[in-house]
Amino acid sequence: MDNLHQHAATDIDTRELRELQARCIEALQRYGLPEGIINHSRKVARVAEIIARELEASGYPVDLRSVVAGALLHDIGKSEVYRRQSARNHAEASAEIATREGMGEFAPLVLRHILDAIISENEPPLTWEEKIVFYADKIVTDRLVSLEERFRDLLERRKDIKLLLETTYEPTKALESEILTAAGISWDDLKSRFHEDQSL
Repeated sequence: MDNLHQHAATDIDTRELRELQARCIEALQRYGLPEGIINHSRKVARVAEIIARELEASGYPVDLRSVVAGALLHDIGKSEVYRRQSARNHAEASAEIATREGMGEFAPLVLRHILDAIISENEPPLTWEEKIVFYADKIVTDRLVSLEERFRDLLERRKDIKLLLETTYEPTKALESEILTAAGISWDDLKSRFHEDQSL
């Protein structure tokens, strides 16, 4: 009987998660995000969900809803149709939109996903959920890439943030090590799981 209740609870959890994902995707579309950003956000959410489930399996409590929603909404502030209130960057705009859309519980995750956050004294990613969203965003472009590849690419394209990239690389690598060690997986495991899911 316990197994039956557990299976029913899992079905409900999965259904609720998929409904939340659909709500987030609908918001991205309504705010006019280009398909490239929506696809990036979907992939970030998939990577984040894999990591969150591995952390849960290793005994760490992780709010899967927050991880997936935060990952999907992290770039919604890049919307060109949204008129920013007091936001100074797209992360703050994303937090404003999440709150405006009745999803304010996810605002801290989207607020702390930008590169500056890892070296911020005021708003660094602190919870597992925040750390996962931050990290997943850094290893996804239009595909899964290593941190080394992502930072190398950014250094070539974004000379204007060279100092920021050089300052944040080591703390981001340390966060990667913390997450993967706690989850009990390697980078290759993560890459393999992601590509398996993409082929389903």
